[in-house]
Amino acid sequence: MKTTYIQFDAPKSNSQTAKDGLIKSLLKKALVGILTTIIPKANPDFDDKIDEVQYWLVECNNETGIPEREIGLDKAGRVILKMPFKDNYGYWTDNNLLLNDFKEHFVVSEISKDSFEQSWELFDKISNFEIEIADFQTLSTGADGGHIYLTTEIKYKGQLRTLVIYFADNSDEQKVRTKDKLKLSGRLFDEGVQQSLSLLDTKLID
Repeated sequence: MKTTYIQFDAPKSNSQTAKDGLIKSLLKKALVGILTTIIPKANPDFDDKIDEVQYWLVECNNETGIPEREIGLDKAGRVILKMPFKDNYGYWTDNNLLLNDFKEHFVVSEISKDSFEQSWELFDKISNFEIEIADFQTLSTGADGGHIYLTTEIKYKGQLRTLVIYFADNSDEQKVRTKDKLKLSGRLFDEGVQQSLSLLDTKLID
């Protein structure tokens, strides 16, 4: 199967090109709210994430024009969803738009298959994660005013792994200086047992 891979900005509420889609979306949300106890949501894991998508990457079948897979990236370029995935059918893949429709209604740029696949696989390496630590080392990058990050050793999936913790907020970086025990939440990035684990966009839980 030959495919084309495209990237475009997520439609905004004031975008004329997205007008029809937004009307459809509003109607869909209303119906979902009424019928959610009868009909399962189309994307139960990601419905609350779709509004956070800044850029879409979409794989389309060249012969039919039908979207096959899609990836949503936030404003920082981080992969926050991919569909179809588990019980999530998709936003664009569960729509009536074809490749030519995307090109007509959005500012589309083509991307490589490798780029798409890397983002697709990256999603599986990142998961939401919470942890409580007491034995950790505080370090500084020494750049941009010296951002603070932490390292510690944790047991993860039965193995002892190094965890490197990067904070989302500078205020949380400063708070760790005065604490002996930390409860943290973030996005865990696992590239394999040969690499350190990374906890990204970490926040302190009070």
